[in-house]
Amino acid sequence: MTEDAEDSAQMIAAHDARDLFSFQLQRLAALSSRIAFLSIGPRYRLTVREWRALAVLDYLKEAPLQLLANHSGLLKSQMSRVVSGLIERGLISRSENPEDGRSILLRLTGDGRETVAKILADSEHRNEMMLSSLSPQDRQHLQDSFKAVFKSSIAYYDRLRREVAAAGGDLGDDE
Repeated sequence: MTEDAEDSAQMIAAHDARDLFSFQLQRLAALSSRIAFLSIGPRYRLTVREWRALAVLDYLKEAPLQLLANHSGLLKSQMSRVVSGLIERGLISRSENPEDGRSILLRLTGDGRETVAKILADSEHRNEMMLSSLSPQDRQHLQDSFKAVFKSSIAYYDRLRREVAAAGGDLGDDE
């Protein structure tokens, strides 16, 4: 290992849990959720999970519950509760899935699309405030880094799931 590589490895080495990337990421995600709650909750009367479901359904256009849950980072049971409330409020509609009689297809209603458009505009401002200390180049680098970390994290997650399943362990989800 070169001296530069050793220095980099020492800089990344965790001295306590707060030094771990995953710990820092969880703190940032929790803070981002609290910021979203304070900016979305009072104005739109939505939880962060409800907003996430609407936003994901906006880009998927139409999806069965499991796909919506997967893209939102929620368990199917959690997403089912979220979707039920959004259907009651007239933001999501449901219809039979012609490809799978056991599932339903979800899509935004007109009110749902209008709500998403409004919140997306507010979210751009919220993101601008959160990233205000970064230059445009740093922002692009951060986006690129997140994509790379997500890709390697998905591969690691898939490997762990296979190992746990092969060992007969509980995967802890409701797929």
